[in-house]
Order: sequence, then C-alpha cells, then structure tokens
Amino acid sequence: MEPIPALNQLMKESHKYILTMYADGSYLHILLQHTEQRDTVVSERLPVEPTRASLEEAVFSQPVLTRAFAKVYFIADSPRYTFIPEAFASAEDNPLYFGFCFPDSDGTVVAAELPHTGVQQLFDLDTELASFVRRTFDRPVILHRLAPMCEYFYRKSRLGYNAKLYVHWSQESIDFFAFNPQGFLLANSFAIHHMNDGIYYILNAWKQLGFNPTDDELSLSGDHRELRQHIIPLIRKHLTFITLTKFPSYPPAGDESLPLPLRLITAYSR
Repeated sequence: MEPIPALNQLMKESHKYILTMYADGSYLHILLQHTEQRDTVVSERLPVEPTRASLEEAVFSQPVLTRAFAKVYFIADSPRYTFIPEAFASAEDNPLYFGFCFPDSDGTVVAAELPHTGVQQLFDLDTELASFVRRTFDRPVILHRLAPMCEYFYRKSRLGYNAKLYVHWSQESIDFFAFNPQGFLLANSFAIHHMNDGIYYILNAWKQLGFNPTDDELSLSGDHRELRQHIIPLIRKHLTFITLTKFPSYPPAGDESLPLPLRLITAYSR
C-alpha cells in the first residue's frame, strides 16, 4: 500500500493535529483534525482484512501515523462491554467487574473514561492488537466505538427536564443511549434483521426503563427518509414525543461519509 500524499504531507506538523483511527474490520478509517483550526480536517480510509497483521501493514504503509500527535485515539469494537460509575472505577477493581460480567473473555480489558458522562466503559480487545496499538502510537487512548456517541448524546440529553432515549438506526443494528435528568442510564447495541426487531427493542427498553409514553422523548438518527416513512408511523402508535437527531454541520460531524464514531469524536475530545 502506497503512502497517501494528503496524509503524509503533515509529517512535520503532526504535533498540531489530533489523530483518530477507527478499525471496523473492513477499513482503517483515519481522521486528522487541527487542534486550533477545527475545520481543518483530513480523512482517509485504508482497506484491511479483519486480522492484526493486515492492520499493522496498513498502519506502517503510512509513515505519518507513527509520528507524535497532540492526541491519538484508537477506536475499536467489541461485543463485550459494560459501564460503571466513575466513583466505583479503579485499576484494581475494573478487571473484577468485567470478569464478573464476561467470565469467558480471554482478551485485554480496556477501561475508557467518558469524562462528560461520568462513567467508565470497560471492554475487551484482542491482547496482541491492544499491545500493537500501545507500542506503535503516541500515547494512544483506546475507545470503544460507542464512547464518542455516548458523550455526544449525553450532552444533548442535558437540554430539558425529561428522560430521553437516543437510538441510532443502521441497516444491521441499532445503538441505544438512555438518560434521565439525573444522568446516564444505559448504552447498548442490538443486531436487527427486520425493522420490527428494532421497534421491539425500542418499546421493550422504554418499558423496562419506566419512561413515560407521552412526556419522555425518543430521538432517532440514521436514514431520516426511511425513519419518517416506515419506522416513526409504527412507533407513534405507542409513543408521542418522537424527534429526529440532526448532527452538527461543523467538521467532522457534518461529513456523512465518515463512520459515526469518527464524526462525533469532537464531543469526546473537547
């Protein structure tokens, strides 16, 4: 894989940029954002196989990625994760919490702080991958893909005095983020095969959380046209207060070609 000029021309000024990478199994998505001129953004994606060797090859093909940056975030995914209040978190206790929830995990437990939300997210990562990230990049912060989204929706949830359930709807899954006036309640992700699956998960979560069907808010994001035409009319039979989330137009959130965790990374990093 050849070096990409748009990325590597920043070699001498890398310390002025925040580097964020998101490995989704098919691509290594790369975002470089200037620390002061936040609308100065460079984004690329490198095709990768879902193996550590392929990811390493992609990283080392771009010399700029191993330079010193103002901040480095590496975003990955894992089906095994949980959230704990910041007050309960510690280096000694976090592995105990995670091991209780996921005794079958054989990966490295990562603790990611969500500074605005006030919790830590514990998740596991392949041990060799975690080792590669930590020894290759400049003081990297390793995040789960839900972390930037959780921070963004937490900030939105502080407007008003009602409870809110934010749901990002994609073709194969839906991501949930629930808050009440006191703060964070939960975040979760579910695979779906039909729109009825997603509607079931939403209504079931609403019931389990004890949300009010008329006063509390459901906010949906994803394909707005699809949501308006096919999803909202069915949910409106049960819930009254339904809105659509419109992400900010400023970079990088306004670039819909980026995966959502990258589009919302500013909510985590600022």
